[in-house]
Amino acid sequence: MLNDLMVNIRNLEYTFNQTSMFCLQIKNLEYSFNGVLGMYGLSGSGKTTFSKLLAGIIKPVSGLVSFLTNGQPTFPKIMYSPQFPEKILLGVHIGETVQQILSHNTMSTGVFDSICTYLDKFSLDFDVIKNKSGFELSGGELRRLAIALCLALSPELLILDEPTIGLGRRGKTQLYRVLEEFQQKHHIMIVSHDFNLIRKISGHYWILDRGSLIFSGDLQALEHRQDIVNRVGINALEHYLAATIKTEEQRTL
Repeated sequence: MLNDLMVNIRNLEYTFNQTSMFCLQIKNLEYSFNGVLGMYGLSGSGKTTFSKLLAGIIKPVSGLVSFLTNGQPTFPKIMYSPQFPEKILLGVHIGETVQQILSHNTMSTGVFDSICTYLDKFSLDFDVIKNKSGFELSGGELRRLAIALCLALSPELLILDEPTIGLGRRGKTQLYRVLEEFQQKHHIMIVSHDFNLIRKISGHYWILDRGSLIFSGDLQALEHRQDIVNRVGINALEHYLAATIKTEEQRTL
């Protein structure tokens, strides 16, 4: 059963340092998670920063991010799968990394079996990769590994930052299939500059631009905001993707 979960944001502000030109500012936002939430924005819009603030990985300069379940304050288990998992996993030993995860989740039963199950769904065999280092896996394999590990820990909210980078057609199909099943009992947020991905699997959209949340709503509401569509280049992106997909289809004929 999917638990009720709401995020409440008040006067949230984050800057990297005093000399940084970038500033993320989210004044007031209340959102009840329902289905997959998609966060879209161009490069530099603040998507990753906002995601890490929601996950509690970084702390705001000021303001508040809080969560509620059935109207009561809660501290949900949130997993964040980074945009570049290879930066974390390249130098690690896969088997030892899984053992460390298990040692920190001794109260969770079946975590190892769950890890193996999700790896299998992404065409990765733990027995094959357990003695390898991250340097011996491809970028796509590292991304699928990172996502599988997050899924296996069964978070209440799973945040996937640019999850399809490095994934081929098969990997993307596997991801869509896994997320369709996972969202039945867990909340998911997809963070991407690929609006075609956001539109495909998300029912509600957050759109960021230059550190500000400029849209929160569904596709029907967005279709009536041509100013937003033009501002973040969604139309141009869709035309590019359509041409790319057509070219790929022609190559497979």
